[in-house]
Amino acid sequence: MKKTRAVTLLLIAFFALSACGKTLKGTDALIEKAREEIPISDADTIEMQYAGLSGKEDKVLLWFISGNEYQAHYYLPMECSVAGTDEYTFEKTYRPMIRAADIAVLQWMNGYAFLVNNPKCSVIKITDAAGTHEEIIEENSYPYVFYYEQIPTEYAFLDEAGNEIT
Repeated sequence: MKKTRAVTLLLIAFFALSACGKTLKGTDALIEKAREEIPISDADTIEMQYAGLSGKEDKVLLWFISGNEYQAHYYLPMECSVAGTDEYTFEKTYRPMIRAADIAVLQWMNGYAFLVNNPKCSVIKITDAAGTHEEIIEENSYPYVFYYEQIPTEYAFLDEAGNEIT
């Protein structure tokens, strides 16, 4: 009897742990995982969009956006390990900082990851020890995902006229 319980508990633990390392293949599987992870009450029915990814070493940061044009958005960065072509293994999610309207930022892998979902933003201006750099966002490329491989001393989001978006 005790052996049966021990074996049963061992099997349950094995299957629970193996589910954590499940390989996610394709955008649909990634969106379903994001639905499980996003901390909002209507996650199973809300519109969810894959926004893009940034990568460093064998990790990727996948960005998801919940909601539509009539709802407030929630931005979910989800870290995964690369398991193959278009295949990922879930690691963890993060809570990004919202820096301006529809712009999210996350300090990740000794750099900064940006998600710009605001079409008024045309430039990310980044200052670090080497100087000032500008990441130009092309028209019609929103949502825009960008990873800067250093920790900047400051950054700003600018419109076409060079005005800061707050």
